[in-house]
Amino acid sequence: MPKVSIEHSTNLAPKEAFQKIKTFFETDQDIRRFDPKMKCDFSEAGLSGKATGSQFKADIAVTSQGQGSKIGVNVELPFLLAPFKGKVQETIQKKLSKYFA
Repeated sequence: MPKVSIEHSTNLAPKEAFQKIKTFFETDQDIRRFDPKMKCDFSEAGLSGKATGSQFKADIAVTSQGQGSKIGVNVELPFLLAPFKGKVQETIQKKLSKYFA
């Protein structure tokens, strides 16, 4: 399966960043466009989560980084969607930059 890895650094504390990324994945309509039936499962204790749709899987993790935190999103796509790998990566990167600006 083709994989897309996105990292984004923020000045927010890890718990704050986790709450924002959780809200982002649960409510953002552009992300939902990839798969309207996407389900999210987050672990507050581990500052991590999974988003699963019929066409992809995504692992989300927030880690401490200096004064702020780092958000990592790893997406697995089926081979049929490999041509869209760049678009998926671009969309998520843009949204994270805008959301955490």
